[in-house]
Amino acid sequence: MRMRLTAALSLLAAAASLGLAGCDTPTEPRVCTAIAVDALVVTVVDASSGQRICDAKVVAIDGSFSEDLRPFGSGPDCTYSGPTERAGVYAIRATKAGYEIVTMNGVRVTRDECHVIPVMVTIQLRRNG
Repeated sequence: MRMRLTAALSLLAAAASLGLAGCDTPTEPRVCTAIAVDALVVTVVDASSGQRICDAKVVAIDGSFSEDLRPFGSGPDCTYSGPTERAGVYAIRATKAGYEIVTMNGVRVTRDECHVIPVMVTIQLRRNG
């Protein structure tokens, strides 16, 4: 029995010295997916009714970078999405005829070793007048 215990402890010590024991130290590199991830997912709603607005213009701005976000879905499921795989600190501007322009500043998008971490934002537009 004593010999088995000593052998087991020796195996554990050898595994630990090679970085094979436990889950604290990964031995394999992280495997990233091949999908492209959008940095921002923006929902635009009417401030009074809460109804989604699916025909607004939504732009993400980071310094000299600017991109129109792509609309997805319709009715109660519509959103705007983009830019793809680009971390940064964004101002998001939403416009629609008959509504006041809204700009949300300081929206920070970070990334891990594989992809950006998407940030979901809701912007409320108020009618003019």
